[in-house]
Amino acid sequence: MAKLNLYNEQRFDVRPQLFGSFLEHMGTVIYTGIYEPSHPSATPEGFRGDVLKLVRALGVKTLRYPGGNYTSSYHWEDTVGSQATRPKRMNIAWQSLETNQFGLDEFFQWIQQANVDNPILTVNLGTRGIDDALHELEYVNGKYDTDWANLRRQNGHAEPYGVKYWCLGNELDGPWQVARKTPEEYGLLANETSKAMKLMDPDIETILVGSSTPRLDTYPSWDFKVLMEAYDNVDYIAMHNYVDRDQSENLDQQALRDSDDLPTYLARSREFDKQIGEVATIADAVKALKHSDKTMKISFDEWNVHHFSQKKPQPWEEHNPVDWCYFDLADTLLFGSMALAILRHGDRVKLSCQALLVNTIPLILTDEGGNAWANPTYYVLQSILDNLSDTSTVVASSLTDSQNYSTKRYQDVPVIDQVVMDTGSAYVVFAVNRGKQVQTISMALPATIKSGHMEHIVGELGDKNTREHPETLTLQPCDDLTVEVGSKAQTAALSGYSWSVLTFDY
Repeated sequence: MAKLNLYNEQRFDVRPQLFGSFLEHMGTVIYTGIYEPSHPSATPEGFRGDVLKLVRALGVKTLRYPGGNYTSSYHWEDTVGSQATRPKRMNIAWQSLETNQFGLDEFFQWIQQANVDNPILTVNLGTRGIDDALHELEYVNGKYDTDWANLRRQNGHAEPYGVKYWCLGNELDGPWQVARKTPEEYGLLANETSKAMKLMDPDIETILVGSSTPRLDTYPSWDFKVLMEAYDNVDYIAMHNYVDRDQSENLDQQALRDSDDLPTYLARSREFDKQIGEVATIADAVKALKHSDKTMKISFDEWNVHHFSQKKPQPWEEHNPVDWCYFDLADTLLFGSMALAILRHGDRVKLSCQALLVNTIPLILTDEGGNAWANPTYYVLQSILDNLSDTSTVVASSLTDSQNYSTKRYQDVPVIDQVVMDTGSAYVVFAVNRGKQVQTISMALPATIKSGHMEHIVGELGDKNTREHPETLTLQPCDDLTVEVGSKAQTAALSGYSWSVLTFDY
C-alpha cells in the first residue's frame, strides 16, 4: 500500500484564475463554436446558448483571446464598430477567410454571459508594434476623453473593460510565425511596448513570449535572451507545450515517429514538470544577474494533449476546420497529469490556459446547427476549478512505498500521480492512476475528518464522448471510499486507469 505524506507547513496559494482556457480565430473555435446566430439556441447577440451553458458549468474564469498565431497579423480595429461595415480579411495564420463578425466588443459581451472575469488579450507584435498596442489598450481600458476610448463609447460601451493581463505577441520564435523575430529584437520591442503600455495604464501586467515549445533548438536560450532584454518591465514569461502520441517531436508534421506505448504516453506530463523547472531557473538566473528584487511569474498560456484534425481542412473558406478531435480515456489521464504538474508548481505558475476551449483540440465540441457536448478532459478541468477559491492552497505531499515503472524514455515513473489541496474546509486529493490495477493509498491528514466522498472518471482506454454517446466518460460518484469519521487516518482505493477526486471535509 502506498502512503501519502502531507507536509502541512509547506503550502502555497492557488486561485481560480490559475486554470483558464483559450479562444482563437482558427477553425471552428469562434464561428459555429461559440458564435452562430442561426443556431436554435442562439442569444440575441448570436452566441450559442448551449455552449454558454457548458462554459458556465465548467467554471473557467481566465480566457485568452484572440490568439495565438492569428494575432501576428491581426488588426484589432477591423473587429469593432458596425458588423455590416467590418472588412473581410485573409487569415494567413490559418488559411481561412475572417469575416470579423465576432470581434473585441463581442468577446467582452460573450465573457460576461459566460461568467468569465479574467480575460487575457494578445497584441500584435508581429506585423505591428507599440502604437497599435497602445491604441488597443486605450480602446479597451481607456477612461479619459480621448479618441480611442471615445470610439469604444461611440460603439455602445461606455465603461472601460479593465483588462489586467496582456500578452506581448505570440510565439515569435517559431519558424511558422508571421514576422518571426530574433530574441534580441523581440526582447527590445516587448520591453519598450510593455513600458509604454504601463505608462498609459499602470494597473496592467504583461506577459513576455517565451519559447513556443521546448522542442525548438532555440529553447531555452530564447527565454534567457528575451528576459535579459525585458525583465524589468514585464511580469510573466509565457510557456507553451503540447503532447501528441503519434506525431513528430516538432509538432508540425504527421507520423514522423512511432506512437508512444501507453506507459510512455501517460508519463509524458513529466516534461511539464521539467519545463516549468527549467524556465523558472532561467528566470531566477536573470533575476540574479540584474540584481532584481522581482521574481518572474510564469503564464503557461498554451497547453494540451494534441491530435491532428478529424475534419478535412478547406483552405480559404470561412471557419476552415483546421482541427477537430475527440479525446479518449488515455488522453484524459495524460491531460489530468498535465494539469497536476501545473497545480504542483502553482507557487510559480500563476496563469495557465488550456488550448482551446471549443472544437480545436477542445474541451467542448459542436456541430454546426446541432448539438454541443464535452470531451472527457472537460470534466478533469471542471473538477479542479470546482475546488479553487480565494482560500485554496496546495499542500506539499509525497508518496512512499508506491509502485513505479520505467520505459525507454522515462525512469521511475510513479503509478499514482497526485496533488493535495486544502480548500479551507476540506482536503482534496486529485489523483491519476496510470496503471491497470487498483492502487490503494493511506494518509494521515492534518485535521480530523467529519465526512467525505469520492468521484472518478473510469472506462475503457479507447472510450470517447461522441455526439451519439456524449456522456460515456464523465465524473461519476464512487462508492468505494469508506471515510473514517472522527479520524485523521484515511484509506482510499483508486480504480485502474482513472482520474479520481477524493474530498475529506474537516
